[in-house]
Amino acid sequence: MRVYIESYAPRIKCKEHGVLVVKVPWARHDSDYTYDFETAVTWLTLHTTMQDVAEYFRIKWDTVGSIAKRVQKSLESAAQSRFDNLEEIGIDETSYKKGHKYMTVIVNHKTGHLIWAHKGHGKEVLTGFFKELTEKQRANIKYVTADGARWIADCVKEYCPNAERCIDPFHVVAWANDSLDEVRKSAARQAQKDAAEGKKANRTKKKTTPKYKSTPC
Repeated sequence: MRVYIESYAPRIKCKEHGVLVVKVPWARHDSDYTYDFETAVTWLTLHTTMQDVAEYFRIKWDTVGSIAKRVQKSLESAAQSRFDNLEEIGIDETSYKKGHKYMTVIVNHKTGHLIWAHKGHGKEVLTGFFKELTEKQRANIKYVTADGARWIADCVKEYCPNAERCIDPFHVVAWANDSLDEVRKSAARQAQKDAAEGKKANRTKKKTTPKYKSTPC
């Protein structure tokens, strides 16, 4: 059975802020949807595309993004600061669009949560993250995992000098494989060079060896 619940929500017109509606306990400010509906929409965006969410809930495509932003803002304002109690963080960059567009992401290893993300990569971008932390929060960081990028090492050394840098296993294995590949190529080139020099030496030896002819008695 479909049930409709109606409620009277007074509206006022302010010269500065325009038309405003009284706060209601089932919806967020400036929203046409209930808390439960927006929570369901946001949850589904984590598991499928925005277009699929829009078709499933029969709402506009851009409305999905607006709902997700409202829910995110509400959760962040109510939750504990994501920068508190940071001890082990991971720093990396990842591509998010075609055409070599990258973003820098930072995770809290203890909770497994993403705590910071920003378009672009490099020292300037990463510096923005460390400047958002207080001196106490920076001093509390004990371990930083990342690849061997110089800009990451410089930022960690400047803002978290007491933290221990940990190179992630993926890049360690990749560097080891690259080194082995270079040794293999060098050994193959040397073997080809030695073989070519050996053939040249044999040809030279044959040319310089005197030939004797037998004379009949």
